[in-house]
Amino acid sequence: MIKNFKQILIICGAIILLGTAFFLFKNYNPEQVGFYPQCPSKYVTGYDCPGCGSQRAIHSLLNGDFIKAYNYNPLLFLLLPFGILVGVFEWIPSLRDHSFRRWINNKYLVLSVFALVVAFTIVRNF
Repeated sequence: MIKNFKQILIICGAIILLGTAFFLFKNYNPEQVGFYPQCPSKYVTGYDCPGCGSQRAIHSLLNGDFIKAYNYNPLLFLLLPFGILVGVFEWIPSLRDHSFRRWINNKYLVLSVFALVVAFTIVRNF
């Protein structure tokens, strides 16, 4: 019983957290309000990290401006679907033995995504 109650609390908390994030990103532009966190990498080094522009891109995506979102952070359009797929296959127990999960978790694919992130970071800063 306690395990089920904990799962219910975790699911409810996740729904509340995602709903709040959706509401904030949809209604408040990160360029115009000051309560969104700043990038620590950009603050310390002055260089853009791979995620820089993601908050503005998510705001633009939720408001239907896909071109503007792409211009803020093009890598987000690749990593967001990839991250969602990985999450779905990790969090749903019945999908953990699926052959597609083994393909997504292939070390060469993971290393390729990592190399892409590093290359994107270098190219965007120079």
